[in-house]
Amino acid sequence: MSQREFHYCWEYELESSPEELWPLVADTNRFNRDTGVPAVEVDKQLVKGSRRLRLFLMGLAVEWIEQPFEWIRPYRFGVVRHYTKGPLEEMRVLVELSRREAGGTHLLYKVWARPKNLLGLAAIPVQIGILSRRAFTATLRRYDKLARAGKLPLYQESEANFAQGGLARLHALSEKLIAQGADPLVVKRLAEMIEKADDMSLARIRAYALADYWGVARRTVLEICLWATRVGILDLQWDLLCPHCRGAAHSSHTLTGIHSEVYCDSCEVDFTVNFQHSVELTFRPNLGVRRIESRAFCVGGPQVTPHIIFQQLISPGEELSIQLPLETGRYHLRSNNVPGELFLRASADGLPEVTVRAMPEGWSGDELNLSNTPTLKLENPTDTETYFVLERTAWSDEAATAAEVTALQVFRDLFSNEALRPGEQISVGTLTVLFTDLRGSTQLYL
Repeated sequence: MSQREFHYCWEYELESSPEELWPLVADTNRFNRDTGVPAVEVDKQLVKGSRRLRLFLMGLAVEWIEQPFEWIRPYRFGVVRHYTKGPLEEMRVLVELSRREAGGTHLLYKVWARPKNLLGLAAIPVQIGILSRRAFTATLRRYDKLARAGKLPLYQESEANFAQGGLARLHALSEKLIAQGADPLVVKRLAEMIEKADDMSLARIRAYALADYWGVARRTVLEICLWATRVGILDLQWDLLCPHCRGAAHSSHTLTGIHSEVYCDSCEVDFTVNFQHSVELTFRPNLGVRRIESRAFCVGGPQVTPHIIFQQLISPGEELSIQLPLETGRYHLRSNNVPGELFLRASADGLPEVTVRAMPEGWSGDELNLSNTPTLKLENPTDTETYFVLERTAWSDEAATAAEVTALQVFRDLFSNEALRPGEQISVGTLTVLFTDLRGSTQLYL
């Protein structure tokens, strides 16, 4: 039975470019939700990058071991799943986006599925061949329409699960904020988002991202979110960001709950918390206003780590050539089998082609200067499979970091009790102190 394999290849001619479509199509968590895939549960970490996942479909438990996603931004991504429970033996997915000469994108969505039993043999043609294709087509067409609009929406509208009296409380507290001097337009937009947005968008509200989208000063939106927390519209949370995946390895509702050493389950690494980079303040609706259900529909797609340009597995003795569009800036290349990192810089006058070899003794110490559209040749001369990962070194400037937030007077006024645990030592990066001395102000009087 396991020798029978179904193969589907769906083609789409879309008007948006690969770069415009990528943030939507490669957001596999949202894509799975939008196409009706049930929420998944993470059972346990197996080996680095691989996870055992579980979902329930019509009361039937389906479990699988998911290999790390592979991708080259913004042209392709794929994943392999080996099933341990349910009607499937294995499934492979590969999505390819290529640029059309006349503009737009030619998108291929490929699926290979191998059944484990008679149920799988009967289910695959219906569930994947008909239902999934129908849902994927509708979703991709909608994404293309959104991308053509030129500005991706801040959130998707969804039915809200308000607490009892929560909607009235939201309106009353919004009026209270405005009466206290908050910008009425920002308060109105914030309340509208809490009232209409989907749970996924509201689970982690980033004040600076809102400000940029609305075209409002960042400080204004951040301070209004802080005031909204004080009056009971929002709750704040401190997200401790892993330096590798840059996801929230841990969250705390207070500074007291922050520890200097944190473990990231996804990357299987310990890291030291730094207020300037790895602690971000985010918000979510207060439970007395609206209840948010945080569910995962995919845990490892490319948009989980948008700073990673590509992640590719290369077999022993093999090589792979990748042509990339790179923004000007610094990057580093790392591998699971090579110690250290190889630093690269992309610029207009860089090299058009570079060959890199994964040697067990480590990378060359020299920084490589690449062009903005280089061809990178990756070689794996070892006798084991090797992952190559290229990531941008710059952190997103949309994060309201703890170093910045805790320095604000409004934060100290509103949350004077917020402090680290006694004895907890956390780096704050670079701190500038300004001292002024008025004439005679430091004179001692006896």
